[in-house]
Amino acid sequence: MKKIIYLIVFIVNISIVYAVEPFRFALITDLHIQTGNPRPTNDLKQVISELNSLQDIAFVLVSGDISESGDSVSLAEAKSVLVNLKAPYYITPGNHDTYSGGLTSFVRIFGDDKFCFTYGGFAFIGFATVPATRGLEAHINAQDINWVKAKLDRFQLHMPIIMITHYPLQTGDVNNWYDMTAVLRKYNVQAVLCGHYHRNAVFNFADIPGIVNRSVLRGRDQKSGYSVYQIEDKISVFEKITGEPERLLFSLPVEVKEYSE
Repeated sequence: MKKIIYLIVFIVNISIVYAVEPFRFALITDLHIQTGNPRPTNDLKQVISELNSLQDIAFVLVSGDISESGDSVSLAEAKSVLVNLKAPYYITPGNHDTYSGGLTSFVRIFGDDKFCFTYGGFAFIGFATVPATRGLEAHINAQDINWVKAKLDRFQLHMPIIMITHYPLQTGDVNNWYDMTAVLRKYNVQAVLCGHYHRNAVFNFADIPGIVNRSVLRGRDQKSGYSVYQIEDKISVFEKITGEPERLLFSLPVEVKEYSE
């Protein structure tokens, strides 16, 4: 029988009890698939082969820069590899996915540039952070901010939420990050998961924990990799280099977030 952890929160003398059945998911990011260069595709195939060998991965999050140039051929090639995942995957774009004229090809191939679903007592919401023009900072469209707020409003009070996007929500990366964090701070957002930097890091997005994840692409060790998240009474983040044991990076407590105004 699987272990069930109860998170008990007392607010204004009202007891809210969440039954959290521990689960694990993977996050892959910065695939940079490109025509004429088989190396990124091979790295992705290696990661997917390993993910398919794991029995406890509930789903896979894919957080942007799926392609190197945003062309439809590369995006279609990425999808042809991703569909081999045994677990369902949920995907958002990155800045490289706009380089061939916006997100038209991305949306046509993957169906959307955002997602929302629930699993194990958590809500997961992915949204796009992309530049209007190559070389500029990313921007979050007003309609996407309103879409995120509408999704958040659907969930019960203090339901734990994990957000997913490509860029870190901070100055120098997203020119209107504060518009999104102002919305997120009104809800029980546990963390924002990102890519873009091709490395593991922990940031602070207006007091909201920000977790930046390594690229799928092989590094100096010549090995590809990804992140594994374990959810229970805490969020534990592991780096998984293909062919090696996972390595715990850090943990965050799962708690009711009450951000100041």
